[in-house]
Amino acid sequence: MPLTVEQEEAISEVLAGKSIFLTGPGGVGKSHLIRELKERTLLAGKTIAVTAMTGCAALQLECGAKTLHSWAGIGLGKEPVETLVTVLKRFNNKKAQTRWRFTDILVIDEVSMMTPDLLEKLDVIGRVLRKNDFAPMGGLQIVFVGDFCQLPPVIRDLSGEEMDKMLFDSSTWKDIVQRTICLKKIQRQSNPILQGILNEARMGVLTPESLAILEERKMKKHKIDDIKPTLIFSRNNKVDEINNKNMDALDGPMIVRMAATCYAPKVDEFSINVEDPEIKRALNRLDSDAAYVSVLSMKVGAQVMLITNLDIDCGLVNGSRGIITGFTQTNLPIVKFINGVIRTIDLATWMTEDFPQVGRTQIPLRIAYAITIHKSQGATLDCALIDIGKDTFEFGQAYVALSRVKSLEGLYIWSLDPNRIKAHPRVVEFYKALE
Repeated sequence: MPLTVEQEEAISEVLAGKSIFLTGPGGVGKSHLIRELKERTLLAGKTIAVTAMTGCAALQLECGAKTLHSWAGIGLGKEPVETLVTVLKRFNNKKAQTRWRFTDILVIDEVSMMTPDLLEKLDVIGRVLRKNDFAPMGGLQIVFVGDFCQLPPVIRDLSGEEMDKMLFDSSTWKDIVQRTICLKKIQRQSNPILQGILNEARMGVLTPESLAILEERKMKKHKIDDIKPTLIFSRNNKVDEINNKNMDALDGPMIVRMAATCYAPKVDEFSINVEDPEIKRALNRLDSDAAYVSVLSMKVGAQVMLITNLDIDCGLVNGSRGIITGFTQTNLPIVKFINGVIRTIDLATWMTEDFPQVGRTQIPLRIAYAITIHKSQGATLDCALIDIGKDTFEFGQAYVALSRVKSLEGLYIWSLDPNRIKAHPRVVEFYKALE
C-alpha cells in the first residue's frame, strides 16, 4: 500500500532525527506506517525498537514488536525510579542495558495508555543508562504513536482518587516531542458520510444530521442474512453469555481445538524446556495477549471472525466475518465469508515475545456473535451491531466501537444514547490546538 504525503512527511522527520508524535483517528494507517518506518530506518543503518503499551497491540503490529515494559526491562514499572535504575544497572540485566544504550529510535504505539508517571521514570532511566543527563531520554529518539481520543488510562493519586492529568500535559512529553504530525486521510472507511460521523464522534459531539443517520441504522433489520453482525459490548460477561447461548442453540457436534505449543523452523523442540518458569510465563502471556482463543469450540453454522490477515488480495483480513459451513476430515473449519469467498482455515502461528523460537498454533478464528471493544482492537469488521447505551461509560468508548466498522451498510445500532458519545474535554482542547 503506497504511503500518503503526510505519512511520507512523518518518515522524513524521523530520518532527520526528530522525536515526533504521530497521531490521527482510527483507520488512517498508523500501524502500516510503523511497519514502513521500521524498514526505512533499518535501511538507513539505524537501530530501531518497536514497542506498544499492551501485548495485544504489540502482536497486532506484526513486525516483531515488544511491550514497552519488556523492552525497558522494568517489569510492571510500579517501583520508585531509583529502585528501577538500581535493578537495571545490575550485572544480570545486560540485555536491557544494551537495548537502552544502543537503540537509536524507540517507537511507542498506543501511547494514549501511558501515564505521565511512567514517561517520567523512563526519562530518568534513559538519562542514567545512556550517560547523558542533558537530553530527554538520554538522547534516545522517540516516536510516539496513538490517539488520545481512544480509551485513556485511569490514573489515580495516592489516595485512590482519579486524576485528570494527561500525558501531553507533562513537562517530559513537551521536552521530548519536537513535532506532532496528525494523519487525516482515513483508509479503513471509504464512505465520506461515515468518515464525518466518526470524526464528530471522536470529538464527542454529533450533529443532528449524524445522529439521525445513526438512528436510522438502529431501525435496520440485522437478522436476515446468514452472516449476522457482531455485537460489540464494553463488558466481558455479556459477550460470553451471548456467544455461549448462540452456540448452544446450534445443532450438530462441537469441534474443540486447543492451542498447541510450536517451535520455530530448525529448532529442536527437545532443546527447549517448556517447563522452564520464564518460558512458561512467556507462553501464558502470549495466551493472554494474542488474539487467538486457547480453547476454540466450533460448530457448523457458527458465526466467526478471522483474526489474522490471511489473504489480503481476496479480502480475508483481521476482522473479516463469516459462517462455518463444514469441516474437513482433519477437523479444519470451512468458512464462507461475507464477500462470498469460501476457504478452509488452517492453523496459524504466534511466537512469544521473549523466546521467538517457541509459540502457539491455533485456528485463527473467534466466535463472533459478540465481542468486547478491547478484543476488536486492530480489526476492521465487515458488520457490527453496536450498543451505545448505559454500559458505554468511558471517554472514547463509543468512538472506538464505531470506528471498528468498515462501512455504513455494515453498521447496525442496538441502543443509542447521544450522551454516551463523549470525549475527554482536555483531549478535545489538545487536538483543537493542533488544527
